[in-house]
Amino acid sequence: MLIRLAIAWMLGVVAGSLWWPGAGGLWVVVGVGGVIALALRQKPPGRDLALALTCAALGALRYGASVPPAGPDDVRRMAGRGELTVAGYVSGDPRRSEDAQQVTLQVDTARLRTAVRPVEGSILVALPPFPIYRNGDRLAVTGVLKTPPEAERPGEFDYRAYLAHRGIHVLIPEPKAVRLLPTTSDGPLRLLYDVREHCRATMIRLLPEPQASLIVGILLGIQSSIPDDVYANFSATGTSHILVVSGWNFTIVAALLGGFTTRLRLRRWPAFWITLAIMWLYALFTGGSAAVLRAAVMASLMVLARSSERRSEPWTLLLAACWIISAADPHTLWDLGFQLSSLATASLFAFARPVEGWIGSRRPFVWPWMAPFTEALTATLAAQVLTLPLILSAFGNLSLIAPLANVLLVPVVPYAMLFGSMALAGGLLWLPLGQGLGMLLWLPLTWIAQGVSLLARPSWAAVIIPPLPLWALLTYYVVIGGAWWWRMRRRS
Repeated sequence: MLIRLAIAWMLGVVAGSLWWPGAGGLWVVVGVGGVIALALRQKPPGRDLALALTCAALGALRYGASVPPAGPDDVRRMAGRGELTVAGYVSGDPRRSEDAQQVTLQVDTARLRTAVRPVEGSILVALPPFPIYRNGDRLAVTGVLKTPPEAERPGEFDYRAYLAHRGIHVLIPEPKAVRLLPTTSDGPLRLLYDVREHCRATMIRLLPEPQASLIVGILLGIQSSIPDDVYANFSATGTSHILVVSGWNFTIVAALLGGFTTRLRLRRWPAFWITLAIMWLYALFTGGSAAVLRAAVMASLMVLARSSERRSEPWTLLLAACWIISAADPHTLWDLGFQLSSLATASLFAFARPVEGWIGSRRPFVWPWMAPFTEALTATLAAQVLTLPLILSAFGNLSLIAPLANVLLVPVVPYAMLFGSMALAGGLLWLPLGQGLGMLLWLPLTWIAQGVSLLARPSWAAVIIPPLPLWALLTYYVVIGGAWWWRMRRRS
């Protein structure tokens, strides 16, 4: 039941995004109608349909509440009014490349000519690559506010809609001046950002490049220091997921904390709250992206199920996590990282066993020593069933060497995480100790870096194809979903 209601909620959010302007009253009527039907229909299937209808209406209303009209102090009202200076805090990790960085500025004041007034909202600012800014820095930026361009033709990428789902409606593409202002915020988040930056700086001192940038991305979720050519190699080999904090990280953290609290002989609920607090601290520490939050919510629900001695059904955990996150921020459903992360998890749940059965019955994967490689290949192929069409639709990039790359590289990642954590802890205590432990870390990171570099060299490693149109993408998911549902019904 929870799975159906979660799906109804998310469909309602999408429907609200399509038919919200002027339709708020309609969704209220639909929601009230669902409640009335629920009161009249106490037995399935009428009760289930009424519940789903009510959840869909609530999802649409939640989306509408997340897009309030521009108030008198909204910064978007100042677009096109000439040169001005805005001040605010950097929100989130800047997106960096070798020749630029994009900073999201949460503004609070603006000066137009000689008048200074309070404003609110977010601005996307394009800046040179140096100096490097980070989350929580306070900046004053001078330039002309502009509205993002719309898609020229239906079906093309709509940059304005993309930014709107991130809460950004105006940008400064060519700032004339940027100043770093004194930071007045000394709260716990600022302390967390400072600790994260200190950990990043420590890791950089323990290893040469590109190994240092790789472990910073794997452990801390900071990809900004990874060279463009190295990141391009990971994209070409279909191994970019190695560089992001995912559910795998939280599974390892939860397992380690579970073993630690067991050794300390803590009671069930104190152990639960300690584990929960540390996992969410880690989620905030690594940037708190939509995919990270989904993984943190799923891990939290799993730990709760274990603490309450209930069975943690994976589909329920996944849909509950998506429901909770989309309730907190409905625009998360349009985040590509969140979509890929959720689809990869769902694909593993649905197709890992069939793929494992097909691979495991063939040589050389039947041999016991091939178990780690079999597991990596199974996860890669199973995840591709649902994620590959979305990747083709978004980027048009098809990696032909991804299965081999994942088989050779993914089994090494846990060792990189383990030795990376040891080296970081040692480096924070005493830098020479961290550098000594970094010698253990150098080998798995070099295997990953050199392996990606070699596998990306063939001209056929990745091919560019025309992006998959939306109708083809939706058709594929309907066919795959229907086939999987029919198979499950037949088995039951």
